Amino acid sequence: MPMQLNTNITAVRCSWCGKVINNEPIVVKTCCNNKPWVFCSRQCYNMWVRDWLKSQEQQRGAKKKGGML
Repeated sequence: MPMQLNTNITAVRCSWCGKVINNEPIVVKTCCNNKPWVFCSRQCYNMWVRDWLKSQEQQRGAKKKGGML
């Protein structure tokens, strides 16, 4: 599951929508990414989490299907 980090970064672009972030960003690091993701709002973060969870379920489901046969 993604882990939120506390950082003091200013004037960075959102990793999801590309907007310039002037206020406090939401910074998240996952076990499968080498670099943290930076988000401009809770809405962008929630959209990314939904997409990330969907891709994790698809990868996990493919492994289960192959092993069950």
